Amino acid sequence: MKNSSRREFLKKGAIAGSAAVFSTLTGINILHAKNRQIKLTFSTMFPPSYFWVPVAKRWVKYIENETGGEVKINFFHSGQLFKAKAELPALERGEIDISIPNANYQSGSIPGSDVGALPFLIKDEQSAWKIVKAGLWKQGLNQKWMKKNIKVLAQAPAGLYQFGNSRHPVKSPEDVKGLIWAVSSKAHAKAVEVLGGSPTFMSSSRLYTALKRKTIDGCLRPYLTYSGRKLFEVMKYLSITNAGNYTIVFAMNNKKFASLPKDIKKLFEKSAWNWAKWSEDEVMKTKRNSLALFEQKGMKIERLNTKVLSEFKSKMHPVYDWWLSKVPDGRRYIDFIEEHQ
Repeated sequence: MKNSSRREFLKKGAIAGSAAVFSTLTGINILHAKNRQIKLTFSTMFPPSYFWVPVAKRWVKYIENETGGEVKINFFHSGQLFKAKAELPALERGEIDISIPNANYQSGSIPGSDVGALPFLIKDEQSAWKIVKAGLWKQGLNQKWMKKNIKVLAQAPAGLYQFGNSRHPVKSPEDVKGLIWAVSSKAHAKAVEVLGGSPTFMSSSRLYTALKRKTIDGCLRPYLTYSGRKLFEVMKYLSITNAGNYTIVFAMNNKKFASLPKDIKKLFEKSAWNWAKWSEDEVMKTKRNSLALFEQKGMKIERLNTKVLSEFKSKMHPVYDWWLSKVPDGRRYIDFIEEHQ
């Protein structure tokens, strides 16, 4: 080695040593921060017409900006990589790194994840957000997901379910009877059965055609689905019942999360709650805009009073008993919701 090159080598070593000492004192790994390039895959089932996609893209841009491009996230929507029911297994296996799955869809493999779907348990959107912020998922749900190698960084209540149909307005529990209702969770299927209706599981992408062909009479879905899928074009009535909630979780493959540098982990943990707040803002905005749109399009909207909603809830005891038989620690979650809303 020539003298000049040796001096360069020793100079670089001295700089590295100084940086190592500084990083020990400050907790900042300068060399690692400068040299690292972290590439992640974010996959969601949601289409761009659902606000979950622009909110997720906003988060991706935020992370890439905050890290100066050191973290690069490839984003896929509309089930381009995995459909709704396949997202969680893919996340668990590490085939994707980040996702925002619907917690209700995971109740079979992670019991209790659909607690928000219990009919007439959560009063309104503000209550749903308050419950999440109070720490509902810290009562055992986060730990259950961790056993699946999935770290839940935040949760966002995604809007409450309403009865929409083309036959007649739902003004009382009896009005559900005799109709075919498309549902997306087992808890809602049980609720429809108890009320005398016929539930059928159906993805939101099939609702418009099914309503148009009259193979179903109505559905139990949040405002986002009614507006995003343009169901107002093929149904006449919407009854605001707040008959259950669905929760979207911001989740990462835990092995991937554990492999991240400490500062990136902290950034993800903090920014996941930014994502949740942005999502909550969109939930409220979607509710306002959807109701205005529905009325403009000629839908008849029924706003049920407290007395009628109490009649609905009084009929749900069989649904709660069934759910608690599947979720041994479920009473803890129900009590937490009732205490904190």
